[in-house]
Amino acid sequence: MPELFTNAKLSPLHHFDVKSKMVFALLCSLVALFLTRPLPLLTLFFVTLVYALCMRRYKVLLVSYLFFIGVMLLSVFCVSFLVSFYPQFKDSARIDSLAMPFLRGASVMNVVMPMALTIRVQSLLTTLQNLHLPFVIYLPGAVMIRFVPSFIHDIKQVFEAMKIRGFEVNVKNVLTHPVLLTRLCFTPLVFMSLRTSEDLGVAAELKGIGSGNLCTYKRMRLKKRDIALIVFSVILTGTCLVFEYISGGSFYGSMHG
Repeated sequence: MPELFTNAKLSPLHHFDVKSKMVFALLCSLVALFLTRPLPLLTLFFVTLVYALCMRRYKVLLVSYLFFIGVMLLSVFCVSFLVSFYPQFKDSARIDSLAMPFLRGASVMNVVMPMALTIRVQSLLTTLQNLHLPFVIYLPGAVMIRFVPSFIHDIKQVFEAMKIRGFEVNVKNVLTHPVLLTRLCFTPLVFMSLRTSEDLGVAAELKGIGSGNLCTYKRMRLKKRDIALIVFSVILTGTCLVFEYISGGSFYGSMHG
């Protein structure tokens, strides 16, 4: 399992500016909130999936989707169990209704993970400072984006420690020793996540966040590929909204009402 989180070759997304990737992630995340029909959601999902594959972290992406599928199956099981006691919620237990929130979440994950894994910390801090956001938004935003690669590194360390102890993560051990897996895996991850978030917050403050003195040796400018990515994100979100309108989405129905 530790080899799932090794670094991949430099992806094409490393050559894009932080601003263009942030705009792409922001527009796709916002439009995902308003989409309610399968056609626009599937369109957004597959396009963002191709975008996520461009970061060349296939194993990390695979593990993320396996986790997503596991959470979805758990939700289906819980809702089906509740329907047996409350038949009035039968319509909400359909697989298509349950799949819509997970398609939104997967689409957001497809744009957030490449942004978090293919940007330099200094470029991120400089970009966030240039947005002139309040400190209460600026600092948590920097910590959250930087938290993703740090969390992946923590997972790698936990799996290496489990391997040293002789506990292999496979289907047999997961099913036969769930309590031991929780003690060896999830409990250390919780404490390591708390420590990592605190360290990232302190590191961000030490880099000058909030003081107004943060500077960079390199001027950040949008290039043609960055402008093309921004234009593509606008076209993608517009296309998804058009598909939502054609499909008779509830968002347009509520506006008309």
